[in-house]
Amino acid sequence: MTNYFTTDKPLGYYLHYLKLAIRLYRGFFLNTLGLKYPYISGHKLTYNCNLRCSMCPFWKRSYKDTSLADEKRVIKALYDSGICLIAFEGGEPLLREDLPEILEYAKTLGMSTSIITNGVLLSSKIDSIAPYIDGSIYVSIDGIGETHDKIRGSSGCYDKAIEGIRSCGGKAFVTINTTIMKENVDEIPDLVKLAKELKVGISMALVYNYDDISLEHLTSQEIHKVSNTLIDMKQQGYPIVHSIDYLRILGGDQTWDCKPWLVANVDPDGKIVQPCYCLNNYKSSTKISDVNINSLWRQFDWSKFKECNKCTLHCYVEPSLIQSFNIGTYRNWGRVLKKI
Repeated sequence: MTNYFTTDKPLGYYLHYLKLAIRLYRGFFLNTLGLKYPYISGHKLTYNCNLRCSMCPFWKRSYKDTSLADEKRVIKALYDSGICLIAFEGGEPLLREDLPEILEYAKTLGMSTSIITNGVLLSSKIDSIAPYIDGSIYVSIDGIGETHDKIRGSSGCYDKAIEGIRSCGGKAFVTINTTIMKENVDEIPDLVKLAKELKVGISMALVYNYDDISLEHLTSQEIHKVSNTLIDMKQQGYPIVHSIDYLRILGGDQTWDCKPWLVANVDPDGKIVQPCYCLNNYKSSTKISDVNINSLWRQFDWSKFKECNKCTLHCYVEPSLIQSFNIGTYRNWGRVLKKI
């Protein structure tokens, strides 16, 4: 199977990315005209998880996985709505034995595929999934050593995640995914240095306090300090994947207009979550099989969420900045995509 690490790439490889680029710019153009079209999707494949993270409410939800046929119907509906980039998450997506088939189907349709994983099972699964991932494998690392293990509720999971990252070498792009919280804020520079050492990228967002999660809040001074540190390290060439504008927003030094309709979130039961990942605690009663996504998007009142700013999730901030013609963010995203 050809991937971006293969030296001799067939014509089909380039046609895949040409088709993807056309669909992506189509979505950008339609939204520029004032229409509401999603072109990014985050799809939770399961709530089941092998860790017990302190900031995550999802592993607490009992769940039986859907069938592969049901998953394919969800993915096809997302593709038909205009989705170009899809990230599969959980829970822990690597717990699904049919993950390779799910990824293969999405990529065959023409989507760019990514997964978000805690990395514990990655070294044993990478060979079966790497051929079907042309975006990134986001591995959650929330501290160095024991700090990570404590946040994630499992002794030894840090070492397993690092082993998983190393196992991806020459097979798939990896991005460390970090949640900034009280327990790890002082280790953020060390995590950025770790990413450079491992030759991978790093992304991050401030922790979001869901209704059923109680965490100690970061102070505005701590947030501002870590934001400035990240900006300095980005300018020094460290592999922080975000734009400078995103990092300023993270620190509270820049405002932004949220465009949550750019991202379609789907829960493990195939329900569309509106308006976004955070509000309503990721709960919905609208089955994707019962609606036309584009019609649903046109009928929904998005206007009241424009100035929400209740999160700094990069999956909302960065696309919103791009769709707002923020040149710096657009160029940064272009540089990231060029690596594929």
